[in-house]
Amino acid sequence: MNSIKEVTLIIALLVSASAVGVLIGNLLICILAAVLIWVAIQAREYRKVLRWSLRPLSKPANAFDSWFGLAYGPFRSLMRQRDRTRSVVSQLREILGLIEVIPDAVITVSANGEIETLNRSAQAMLNLSERDIGLSLATVFRDPDFVAFLRSEKFNEPLEIRSPIRSAQTLEARRFDAGTGRTVLFVRDITALNRLLSMRQDFIANVSHELRTPLTVINGYLESLLDPESPPELNLKLAHKMKSPVDRMQSLINDLLLLTQLESGPNQLEPELVFMPDLVNRIAIDLKEFHSSDVEIELQLTSERKLMGIEKDLLSVCSNLMTNAIRYSLDAQPIRVTWEDVDENRTRLMVEDKGVGIPQEHLERITERFYRVDIAGSTIRGGTGLGLAIVKHVLRRHDSELQVKSQLGEGSCFFCDFTTIPSPIEGAQSNRSETHG
Repeated sequence: MNSIKEVTLIIALLVSASAVGVLIGNLLICILAAVLIWVAIQAREYRKVLRWSLRPLSKPANAFDSWFGLAYGPFRSLMRQRDRTRSVVSQLREILGLIEVIPDAVITVSANGEIETLNRSAQAMLNLSERDIGLSLATVFRDPDFVAFLRSEKFNEPLEIRSPIRSAQTLEARRFDAGTGRTVLFVRDITALNRLLSMRQDFIANVSHELRTPLTVINGYLESLLDPESPPELNLKLAHKMKSPVDRMQSLINDLLLLTQLESGPNQLEPELVFMPDLVNRIAIDLKEFHSSDVEIELQLTSERKLMGIEKDLLSVCSNLMTNAIRYSLDAQPIRVTWEDVDENRTRLMVEDKGVGIPQEHLERITERFYRVDIAGSTIRGGTGLGLAIVKHVLRRHDSELQVKSQLGEGSCFFCDFTTIPSPIEGAQSNRSETHG
């Protein structure tokens, strides 16, 4: 009830009591009865408030203002507190949801070193589970270096550890002070990063070595040329000999520039229809001329299909694969180059040699820059060590992939499949078949 109804009720009770008292001649008793009725009404309202107090989150029953205000004030405070609690819980759930999708392991550790929370990545990366919550992290993960790291007072020094699940995986752990003695631990997989750093160091070392060797040779020739007593005939001979290391350095620099261009982004040249048999024939003629016809190249170019690509890049693929095959072939053994249809949409380029072969454990790495396979008893040298890396990146741009089959002492087979366009003859035959069908 509102305040007007409450006052109206009081007036009505007093008027009624006075009227009855005048009629019966006992005004005092009637007024006392009215007071008792008012007390009974207030007692009923009090019981309403009392019942509400047992369920404070429900809306209080409508009572007189004096009692309604008494109940509704705490009710509104409770509602505001509940809304704030719901908001905090919602935000906390969002934060926990974000932590769950983080690829790094996130663990909160109490001042006593016990695990408080951990995300899914922590379970997968460190072989932990929710059952470990409440246990000491140093007890669950018993690596001595990791235990010392947890107990250290230095928070700015990361720790590299081996994965407890995969021995080849390297993890990096970092600690952050969360206050009140608690610690937040982040663990991430740095295996790929370490591999990249190692490849960069190897790359710098290999480039330095590849350039140092011809420069040393050139420097030796220059010292002889600068000798005033050196005869002109010898100087001319030395000048001719200097061309080979210079060409080697030029080839290395060209390959490095090409590889950098291939790795840096999409090709700026527009693709065009390329007829691979013409490309392979041109390279075969050039290689025979370069090797003074001492090389035998068998060509089996049976497909008439064309492919959409960058001719210059495809020329590099064929040249590198065929040059590699010649370099690693045994004496007087021919290499075979095949261009044949695999199915109605794909055509395969295949280069085979009968050379020294490649050990199986090296096959996954032969497309890395400067990666060379040392085979016992083999004296094969030459090349920049970048050819297959260039092939890999060119094929990737043409939606293809280099595949290798090799047997040590028997030879190797390099092949890749391209999406090709049927020749006009194939198209006509296909149309005739559909017509007859």
